[in-house]
Order: sequence, then structure tokens, then C-alpha cells
Amino acid sequence: MPTVDPDHGIHHSRTMPEELLIFSVLSRAILDLFGPVGLTSTKEEAQQAKRDALLFLTKKSGAWAKRRNDLCDAIGFDGDNVRARVIQVLEGDSTALATYDGRRELTQVAQARLLWEQEQSRSESWKLAPQPTPKPQPRPRHAITRYADVRRHIMPLLTQPRSFKDLIIETQGDVSDTTIREVLRNAVSKGEVVNKDNTYLLVSVPETAVAATAG
Repeated sequence: MPTVDPDHGIHHSRTMPEELLIFSVLSRAILDLFGPVGLTSTKEEAQQAKRDALLFLTKKSGAWAKRRNDLCDAIGFDGDNVRARVIQVLEGDSTALATYDGRRELTQVAQARLLWEQEQSRSESWKLAPQPTPKPQPRPRHAITRYADVRRHIMPLLTQPRSFKDLIIETQGDVSDTTIREVLRNAVSKGEVVNKDNTYLLVSVPETAVAATAG
């Protein structure tokens, strides 16, 4: 008996692997903020991962906002709407998580709200304090060397094919070349990343990421 193709050869109902990768990145950020953090060895690293996720999901402008909006645009989401829903949860309304498939894992909403309050207070204090004119300082090369920090910078960049040179350019030379190589080597050995002709790309992931992050 011939196989039945429900899409009649068109396959509109299938999610492209690239979209699945982006869903995975966005879902990981939500889990890091509102749930337990993985891939960290210390409490300080876990807290930093949560703050990075908070900035990525809530910044209105700047590099974090651009990264979020670029990823959301690639899968047809409204990055500003994603931001608004996250802030809605941080300010006390958990109904914004009602459509999130992985909401049972989001066990640290209270901690995320406290971090949000601290970040808001920090921003207000910075605005009120007189800001001295900074002296020009040469930017240190390879300022980011810790493995966990480098991994957090590199892995989201691999939602599209990147060479090692591309990663150096994308991180503006601030990240250790040696540690980037170590992150890539380990990610390939774990099956998280594929290396084809010295071009790296995240592998496809199961479609468990919530497709309704933005509603």
C-alpha cells in the first residue's frame, strides 16, 4: 500500500530545521530566566546566565534587543510582543505563560521577578547618579575567556552557518580564540553542532520548544 503524504508533496505543515533551532534558543532563554539553569558549574555562573536571559528577553534597545528581534523575525514572531509578554510575567501576571508548552519547568518565576526588580533599581540608580566623562580606554583583547561565558556567546550565533573566522568577527575579538575552539570541539563531539568544511551549525532539535512564545 503506498505511503500517504498528508501534505501532498508541499509540506507546508512541517517546521524547517532552522526555525526549530531558533525556537530552541528562545525557549532556552525563557527556561534560563524562569526555570533551572543548565550548563553551569557554580551559583555565580547560574545567576549570570539568568541575568543574560533577562537582558536578552527584556531589553528595549541595544545589542540584546537586536539579537532577540532578529531571531524572532526569522520565525515570524514579533520580538516586541515577546518582550511585552515576558515583562507581563515579571510584573506579576503569570497568565502570559498559559500557552507555553514547557511551563511546568518554569519553577523559579519568583526568583526571576526579584532579579527584574533588582535590574530596574540598578537602572534607576544609574540614571540618577552623575555620570563622569569616561576616559578612553583601549579595549582588552580576549576579555572573555571562561568556558561557560564563551559558550553563551558562541552557541546562539550558530543558528546559521559560521566559520571560525566568522565567530571571531561576530564577537569583535573580545572572546578567546582558544576557548572558542574548545567550545566548538566539545559541541561537535556531543552532537550539538555539525562541522562541514570548517563551517559550524547547530544540529536540528526535537520540536519541543513552544511555538506560541509570542502568543
